[in-house]
Amino acid sequence: MLIILDEAYFDYAKDDHRYPDSMHYRYDNVITLRTYSKIYGLAGLRAGYGFAHEELIGNLLKVKLPFEPSSLAQSAGIAALADKEFLHRSLELNARGLRLLTDSLAQMGFTVVPSQANFVMIPLESASAAEWLVEGLLQRGVIVRPLGAFGLPQCVRISTGTDEENAMLIDALEKMHLSAWREARASEKDDARAPLGSARS
Repeated sequence: MLIILDEAYFDYAKDDHRYPDSMHYRYDNVITLRTYSKIYGLAGLRAGYGFAHEELIGNLLKVKLPFEPSSLAQSAGIAALADKEFLHRSLELNARGLRLLTDSLAQMGFTVVPSQANFVMIPLESASAAEWLVEGLLQRGVIVRPLGAFGLPQCVRISTGTDEENAMLIDALEKMHLSAWREARASEKDDARAPLGSARS
């Protein structure tokens, strides 16, 4: 039996003492997978790497496609591993983004699931509320991910970006939040003016 550990977010989480280091699990049947798609910013190259016992790697190479990944992707991956300055900047940028998203969303009344990755998740009261949030942000030029395909239809995933992109997201959310509050207040006033027992259309 193979045990495969997907560590796509390893570089973001490795400093958390609760996060296990799978490199301590170097048994014959363990494969550790990591990627250049996240902190290294090379998602378009579809490249990653893995650690496993020599015999296991040898068996995998027997069925590996001969020209995948490309030589360009391999060269970029090797260069990325050596670029410690870029890695450090990426970590700092993500840490700022997580703090801004977490604090700003909490101030607006959202529940934010704690994160050690490059995104946060917010559960809403319903799937329709999540859809409203996704569509409203999209109309303002911000793309976030609905999580219905992952069995969480009431949840939305919001990735960190550059400082400017994060600020754009918060601004869009604040405008949506204010608009929704005004609509709710207007509805309350209409209800208060309606005769007792009457039904609104």
